[in-house]
Order: sequence, then C-alpha cells, then structure tokens
Amino acid sequence: MTAPIPVTRDHVKVLSVVKQGLHQPDSDLRRIIERIGLLQMDSVSVVARSHYLVMLARAGLYDRSALDELLTSGFLFETWAHAMCQLPSAHYPWYHAYIQQKRLKESQWQLKRFDIDMQPIIESVLAAIRERGPMSSKEFKSERRGEGGWWNWKPTKVALEYLFDRGELMVSHRVNFQRCYDLSERVLARHQFQLDKTIEDFRRWTIERSLRHIGIGTSSHIADYYRQPKRDAASILNDMRDRGVALPVQVAGWSAPAYIHRDDLPLLQRVQAGEFQPSRTRFLSPFDNLFWDRDRDDMLWDFFYRIEIYTPKAKRVHGYYVMPILHGSELVGRIDPKVDRKAKRLICHNLHLERGVKLNAALVRGLIGAFEEFMAFHGCEDFELGHCNRAPLERRLHKHFS
Repeated sequence: MTAPIPVTRDHVKVLSVVKQGLHQPDSDLRRIIERIGLLQMDSVSVVARSHYLVMLARAGLYDRSALDELLTSGFLFETWAHAMCQLPSAHYPWYHAYIQQKRLKESQWQLKRFDIDMQPIIESVLAAIRERGPMSSKEFKSERRGEGGWWNWKPTKVALEYLFDRGELMVSHRVNFQRCYDLSERVLARHQFQLDKTIEDFRRWTIERSLRHIGIGTSSHIADYYRQPKRDAASILNDMRDRGVALPVQVAGWSAPAYIHRDDLPLLQRVQAGEFQPSRTRFLSPFDNLFWDRDRDDMLWDFFYRIEIYTPKAKRVHGYYVMPILHGSELVGRIDPKVDRKAKRLICHNLHLERGVKLNAALVRGLIGAFEEFMAFHGCEDFELGHCNRAPLERRLHKHFS
C-alpha cells in the first residue's frame, strides 16, 4: 500500500482555494461553474442572492443576467444536490439515475397525509403545463377554483415539487428568482443525452467529483460536497485508493486519513513549491462551496461558522447575514452586510476579524477593495460601518469612505 503523502494544513488551504477558483478572477462563468461543480440556491436577499455572491467572489464584477441566461439557455439545470443547486446540464445523466431511484421511494412524500386527494391536483398541474408551457407556482395560485379548490397555493405547490422530485418536471428558467417549471422532455430536448447511468455510477461519480472539487479531504468531507452517505463515500474511496485513483494523504494535525485525486498531485506539488501565493480578499456567501463542511472548516482553518439567519436574534454573535472574509488562503473574519437599495447604501452592521489575525497594510487594502467591489456590484454609492472589533481598521475605513 502506498505510504500517505505528508501535507501541511497551509498547503491544503492553498490547494482548496485554487481548486475553488478563488485565487484569481475568471470572467468565464461557465468555466467557474464547471470548476466548482454546482451552485447552491437560496432565497435570502439581504444583499444579493447566494449564487450571485458565489460567482462574484470568483469572477469579480460581472453581469447577473449572464448567469441567469445559463439556466434559460440550458447550460445549467436544477436539482437537489448539496441542497437545491444549479449544475452543468452535462451532469444530468448521472442525476437521472438518482432521480429514477427516488421514484421508487415515494413514501417520503406521504401524499395521503394531506386532507385532500392529491392525485387529481397532480394530474391537473401536469396537464396545465403540458398545454400552456412553463408555469410558476404563482400562476397556479392566481387561478383558484374557489376556497379549498384545486388551485389553492399549497396543494399545487406540493404537486409541483412532487413532480419535480420525480423528474417529470424541470426548472426551465426563473423570473425574479421564481422557478418556472416545464415538462422534462421539453427542457432536455436541446440535449442529446445517453441516459444509461446506474445508481452505482452516480454514487461513484459524486465521490470522485467531490474529491476533485475540494482538493484534499477526509471521506466525511468528501461525502458532504454532494451530500452522499458517509458509509458509501468511505467504501468508494477505499476502492479508489486500491485502484490508485485516490492517493492517501496525511495532513499535519489531522487524525483521520485524507485523500487527494491522483490528477491533482502535480498541482499539489506546485503548491508545495510555493508557485501559488493567493492574495485576494473576498467576501464569501454563507452558502459558498469553499466551506460547506463545518467539520472541515474547524480542522483546516480553526473557523467556527454558523449561518445566523436561523439563530434567534438574542443569540446571534456576529449578525444576521454573516459572510466570511477570505484573505489569501485564510478565513480571517466576517461581515454582516445589508444593502439599502432605495438609498443606494451598503451597510456593514458588523466587521469582525478573528483572534490572532494581524491587521497589516495588505489586509486593509484588501478589505477596502472588497468593499468597493461589493458596493459596485450592488449599485451602492454610500458606505456605512457599524461595529468593528479593530479600532484602527474602523478609523481607516471611515476615512476612506467618508
């Protein structure tokens, strides 16, 4: 058996940032998505919605409509992956196998628990879309047939989600973030897929892609990227190791075994040789791919993160919509921003640098640049800073933006 490759945590950090495309800007949105594999969708819009922020961190300033068009044009499709995500449509054949398996487990929907017969509603929703083309749940809501009728929002929304989960409907496009559903055969008509993948193909595909996307991780970290069962991931990685595809790695300070894909070994060697020196300062969405796995965040960056929008206000530590700050290859702090669209003002309620982070000139310049880009992306002309836990930084920001 091959001896584990010794790696420092700093090298894993740099490799992770490079694999995620956060080390240098890339104006090609398609290439970014292919690089990171999937974009998590989330409806919170305190600033911009999450998938726009994920792209901003990698592309720099870009046209949001160009990202929207990737779904409309068919380059992307939506499905449940890490969460509800957009993925390259080229990946659909593997997810088709997963969707087909889910059809065999209809008990999760438990349609009988509703106090009405859902089957006629499901059939009517499907018939309406077949006849009229793409429709949103809002359009069904506007066509009620009296109180308690088939077109009440909740039953039709359940029907849409049920048909989407079964693969009978897909998202054709979005309008103001509202999903518009169409028949899957119409959405897929522009592609020529061979839908011959098995569920075993799907499981192996997700684990191998996960390893490529994160760089180095334990079986638990790798399982989390596409939300696969940890037991399956461990078994598949053992097989990949036996075949020389997944190489064992020993990360300094980690007790659990880790892996790297054999194709990434030359990249790791370049990282170890010091060829990559990430220096960009980026504000990361709460749902950014880089730090999805909370256990990995702690093991790699000593960074505990909680999405505090789900935390009662009295128990929040850093704010409501907390965005980590990536500086180079380190997670150095967090901001709690809000965009006042009417006043065209970016409000940073809280700016917190982690304990032990040195406030040097490079970090100050990076933060100023990141705020300026963030303001430009959101159309803001003014900047307002609330609390900052470093007085010199607070003074510098006030002076710069005054």
